[in-house]
Amino acid sequence: MKPFLVLLLIAMLPPGSTMAQDVPPLTPLRADSTKDLNIIFSKVEVEAGFPGGDEGWRQYLMKNLHPEKIVDLVKFPRGKKPFKQTVIVKFIVLRDGTLAEISAENYDQVDPYCADQAIKVIKKSPNWIPAYQNGRKVNAIRRQPITFVFER
Repeated sequence: MKPFLVLLLIAMLPPGSTMAQDVPPLTPLRADSTKDLNIIFSKVEVEAGFPGGDEGWRQYLMKNLHPEKIVDLVKFPRGKKPFKQTVIVKFIVLRDGTLAEISAENYDQVDPYCADQAIKVIKKSPNWIPAYQNGRKVNAIRRQPITFVFER
């Protein structure tokens, strides 16, 4: 039965048809191309990063993130003494390292005071090291988790 089905499928192709598709030739990127300055990459060869790397990021958060300002405003779930909230802050690191379109990706799933505090700390941060694609600086989306841990 299997050979019959294969023959039937081949016989249904119109005469002279091919399975290959015509693919236009690739055009090389020009170094002076301005049309791709506004492209925002979601995957890149080298991710955008905070100056000083992970250690610099931790130090920046310890100095600038102030959970003590919101601890009395955050609603604790019943029966939970230690309480954890992770805010995913989504933003674009532009080619010059500045940040744009900063928002909490999971705003409706976390305490709004935590989300607002996380957004504020990202907005205050210095310029980031931009992402690279094909050896050039590019605009790239970044998702940065910031975790708050509260105890009562």
